[in-house]
Amino acid sequence: MPKSTVVDYFAGNENLLDDSAKRSPNITQSRFRLLHTALTVTDPGRVLSIGMGSGIAEEKLRDEYGINVVKGVEPSEGFAALARKRGFEVEVAGAQEVDYEPDAYDTIVYNGSSFGFLNDDELKDTWRRNYEALSAHGKLVFTDVPKESALGAVLYLTQRYPEIKDDDFQDLLEGTTFYRTGRDEYKPYWHLTEWYVDLLRSLGFREFRFFQTVLANPPYQEQAVEDPIEGYKKGNYIAVVALK
Repeated sequence: MPKSTVVDYFAGNENLLDDSAKRSPNITQSRFRLLHTALTVTDPGRVLSIGMGSGIAEEKLRDEYGINVVKGVEPSEGFAALARKRGFEVEVAGAQEVDYEPDAYDTIVYNGSSFGFLNDDELKDTWRRNYEALSAHGKLVFTDVPKESALGAVLYLTQRYPEIKDDDFQDLLEGTTFYRTGRDEYKPYWHLTEWYVDLLRSLGFREFRFFQTVLANPPYQEQAVEDPIEGYKKGNYIAVVALK
């Protein structure tokens, strides 16, 4: 395996996800509907959540739809502690550090761009091992703010070029979940959606489904709850379903 690059980016900021959900309830609900739609393309079955965060989405899946996540993986100690309080089994580790058992899960999900914290070599190796950990007709699901979206472009460029001053772009992010957040809270690794699809295809995944939501430009994203639609070329939040 590649040398670990696991960092707890959210040490001391364990309430970040819960606070964001309260601050932006419409975006949060739109994203949850996106996740639920992607997970139920086929029977979710035994679900592993990687990058579980504080377990907000997993709690809603369990309480509102009876979808039970059998295990979570989360590198942040603070997030993992909150997820445990919500009743989940959580391994504190990066996705690249986990020993995955063959045929252990029907669904492996990376929610909230959590795969974007792995560098390219780690991601390829980890997704290869995820493929082996899935049952015969299992699926890998990831949700993302894609680099090519309006929101993704703002986040990527302002992170990539720190000389851009906060005051020069915060008006674009007002009305999003990233308003006045630190740039080190964004995922560190970015690619176009089709790069990830090509990688998954090279690892043996045979069929793909795509869903998207929050179609408004960044300042207006909190104005309404949206149901997901098919595709990935318009949404500021997308879900990719890769079927084994």
